[in-house]
Amino acid sequence: MANHESKESNSESRASLERPFRLFAVEQRVLAQNVDGKVIDIGAMDSKNGQFRACMDSGEIATEPKRSAELALKALVGKLSFDYLDGLFTSEREAEVSGRLQDYPGVEFELDETLPRDMTDRRPPHLF
Repeated sequence: MANHESKESNSESRASLERPFRLFAVEQRVLAQNVDGKVIDIGAMDSKNGQFRACMDSGEIATEPKRSAELALKALVGKLSFDYLDGLFTSEREAEVSGRLQDYPGVEFELDETLPRDMTDRRPPHLF
């Protein structure tokens, strides 16, 4: 029973869920894929003089030039939040890709989804 209690207190201290995503550099574009497999076009992958820079279409999010498309994608991950990226999945239509996404430079990562407070404090809602 003590083991069960420690699991509950550990889950209560974490008020978020990790959600998996993938980013790909496909033909000078940045594509994102969510856990449901939906793929959307979210930005540009500029390459100049052997340097790669990822730049989001919405907002002012961009990376510094990097030595490879994969490094630019990794740098982009650090600038994304769950709410921002998840919002793009609800507002953008699915992108069409020729070939397999796995054949393009890509990164897998997780973002923390913050849960509503009433789902994390384990107290019933107030009844009036």
